[in-house]
Amino acid sequence: MISDHDRAPRTADVIIIGAGISGLSIALHLREIGVQKITVLERHSVGAGQSGRAAGILRALVNNTAVSTMLLESLRFFRSFSERYGEALPISEDGYLLIDSRRHEESMNGTLRRATAAGCEARRIDHVEAGELQPGLRTDDDDIYAFEPAAIFLDAMLATQTLRKVVCRMGVEVEEGCQVDSLALDGSRLAGVETNRGRFLADKVVIATSVLGAAQLKKIDVDVPVFPRRTEMAFFSVFPESAYRPRRILSDARTLLYLRPEGSTQMFVGWREGDRPWSPSDSVGLDPENYRQTAEHPSLAMMVQRLAETLPFMANGFVHRTYACVYDYTPDGMPILDRAESVPGLHFALGFSGGGFSLSPWVGSAMARFVVSGIKPPEMELLRLARFQEGGLVSWSNTVGARA
Repeated sequence: MISDHDRAPRTADVIIIGAGISGLSIALHLREIGVQKITVLERHSVGAGQSGRAAGILRALVNNTAVSTMLLESLRFFRSFSERYGEALPISEDGYLLIDSRRHEESMNGTLRRATAAGCEARRIDHVEAGELQPGLRTDDDDIYAFEPAAIFLDAMLATQTLRKVVCRMGVEVEEGCQVDSLALDGSRLAGVETNRGRFLADKVVIATSVLGAAQLKKIDVDVPVFPRRTEMAFFSVFPESAYRPRRILSDARTLLYLRPEGSTQMFVGWREGDRPWSPSDSVGLDPENYRQTAEHPSLAMMVQRLAETLPFMANGFVHRTYACVYDYTPDGMPILDRAESVPGLHFALGFSGGGFSLSPWVGSAMARFVVSGIKPPEMELLRLARFQEGGLVSWSNTVGARA
């Protein structure tokens, strides 16, 4: 019997490491611009990382015109997905309600100016309309609101698996259970990758493996500031007799929570991590391969308390279930899209910081053009690796965090 390592090397025009939503989106867009042989290598199963645990929210109301433009492209992609690719992908068109305190009014107005300059249709609303959009919402005289009606959410794992169906139908090879051990180099020239299934040959490789990609790049002396950051989410539920139901995507800077509906009686709730204190030193000792995958009680208890502040009726609700995942976090909470100058042909898309799902269509398109042409699209310069040395960190948070 021939072992995997004894098999003849397989060839491709481009190899993508990582079959999450970003890796599959890159594969899709490569195929659409004419690349013939694309192989996606996944050490586990498709969507097993962050993609299968994402909230699936897409909104463009952020405090950076360039980032808002990226997010609008992603919104258009998912809204037209079923028609373009002939695969059912249900979306929930609930709209996005942003809440902050009046002392941060200048910040919210700036966010609206920058987002609407990109084409995002969002507006300030008063507390009466906010309460109508989400019955049972806590509304105070000191609060301010903005609403983006076109924001959507969808099942992130369903979207990832549906994207897999599409790319496989197009002829892309997706290999699950295929661990990439190292890059295959011929001198300084990229030759492909070494895996537990033998060698795969290609002169172009894209690393799209979340926090593990930093370790892969470190082996060839490419340092990327991508750090593991454990974060916790929970599903909350109301009892059937409750007069209120979750109806909108909410982001509350007063409590540092975001949430969206999950069915008719539940809601997905997470922390606005970009507004919570964190530094790379907090990652010391965190093993992204071995961590507690449910919420710790102290943070869950705080989430319970703060959710009841946002939605007072949830004081009579309950925790349905919890989970945790590890983000690939960067110092500014935005990804790094670039190439390794020392190894021509090696590209990487890393550090999505929990926002990979919402950016994935734009990332797929930009990275595909970059890989094929060798010329970085101008809109990608914002996310270059060198920004961390040049002091060009991306500022994009939609409001000022109110509490630690």
